[in-house]
Amino acid sequence: MTQPQLIQQTLQTLADLGVREVCVAAGARNAPLVAALLNSRGVKIWNFFEERSAAFFALGRIMADRLPVAVVTTSGTAAAELLPATIEAHYQCLPLVLVTADRPKSYRGSGAPQAIEQTGLFGCYAATLGDWDGTNESYDTQMSNGPLHLNVCLEEPLETNVPGIDFSTAGKPQTPEAGPPCSLECDLVLASGMHPAEAAEAAAFLAQLGAPIIAEATSNLHGFRELQPLLIPGGERALQSARPTHVLRLGAVPSWRWWRDLESQPKIHVTNLTRTQFSGLARTENVETLAWDNIHSTQLAVIDPPCGILRFEPEFEKFPGSEPGWMRRLVEVIPAGSRVFLGNSLPIREFNLALQTAQPGVEFFANRGANGIDGLVSTFLGTGAVHHGECWLIIGDLSALYDLAAPWIIAQMAHPKLRIVIINNGGGKIFSRVASMRALPEKARGVIENRHAMNFEPWAQLWGMEYLQTEDPSDLADLLPVPIVIEINPDPLQTEAFWKDWQRPVIRPR
Repeated sequence: MTQPQLIQQTLQTLADLGVREVCVAAGARNAPLVAALLNSRGVKIWNFFEERSAAFFALGRIMADRLPVAVVTTSGTAAAELLPATIEAHYQCLPLVLVTADRPKSYRGSGAPQAIEQTGLFGCYAATLGDWDGTNESYDTQMSNGPLHLNVCLEEPLETNVPGIDFSTAGKPQTPEAGPPCSLECDLVLASGMHPAEAAEAAAFLAQLGAPIIAEATSNLHGFRELQPLLIPGGERALQSARPTHVLRLGAVPSWRWWRDLESQPKIHVTNLTRTQFSGLARTENVETLAWDNIHSTQLAVIDPPCGILRFEPEFEKFPGSEPGWMRRLVEVIPAGSRVFLGNSLPIREFNLALQTAQPGVEFFANRGANGIDGLVSTFLGTGAVHHGECWLIIGDLSALYDLAAPWIIAQMAHPKLRIVIINNGGGKIFSRVASMRALPEKARGVIENRHAMNFEPWAQLWGMEYLQTEDPSDLADLLPVPIVIEINPDPLQTEAFWKDWQRPVIRPR
């Protein structure tokens, strides 16, 4: 097989897998692939100068549209930059396609420039189609349940005059069949991390079930009227009052500490209904995980009596300058039809407390596969790349520092209403809420929290974005229709007072 034929076979494989968008981080070794892609039809090309942001942006595109997206890199350490996003895609079971250009196999182990062992580079986090070097006669067009790696070995001279293909003529990949019908019973539902389309599927199911529901913002359930009587506010505090015997978890693994504490409560049955294969718990006793498609055929039963969960409403007005107080204000100003991406650590937990006043039609996303803070700005931009409403990112300062190169892609998006909200509390303050960390000496805590005194105005200027630093919630009204970085400096004393008030022991009425 000639090199042009190998390139065309690679592109045809992507098309047959359902890929219609490709994130390209160009270099010399992948130049033949890039040239052929630019000569192709029916495919959207996003151009990046570095691979890590490209991969997380692709992840965001998959999260938003639920279609495979490919990332194409050159050889060497460029391929290794895909690992963080690949791990996240693995734990979210998202179809991220990794195409890594490579030098010939004979170069491996030689120390030759940009020749590393790329096959199997992603280990258990990606299925692999192995090396493609022109000897491959057939290829598998069935997308795996998670990332897929294709390593393309290209001999010199590199052929860059390669015709493209028409991606739109490729057939759609097959969808797996639903599993057999099953039955379940529960007295408490936990919901998190569902695509808006999945939330619509779940709403009728949950209304029929009639069990109380504790739902995170990312469940996307709060806009359904039929569920309002079942949705219990209060999050972690409400859960502390619950006495369930059988918990049903829908969607992704929740962020609540209460969920983690189920590890030591094996008598509580847990049923997971999710499109991933992960239970989110290390224990296996009284834990089962069902495929998401069972939501259409499952026979339901609510355990009687119910779990006795109580309702709690935070008193935001007492602590308006606290981090949760700011979240309440953000919930109020984010307009209907917006798309919101929530950062890990404190932002997602604090935002969940203020969710009750969210406007209709707001969609929520987050990277809750590995629960890390890497690549959040890039993933946000991917989720909002073709969205017509406002797009809001709410993250902490360290998360923003992790992803400073992300705004490169904004110039290709032509999206005027991007709002990047950075809660700058001078470090990783979530560690101050961990009991074992509070016992450490002050010097050690400063190192662990990565304390700093930076602001993000120079970052906004670097990428041509507007900048607003504020301590007044009224500044969030009437924002300009341009990409803007909004830096919020919450009051640390009010934040501490809020959490002290909110975490007081739950007293159940007799």
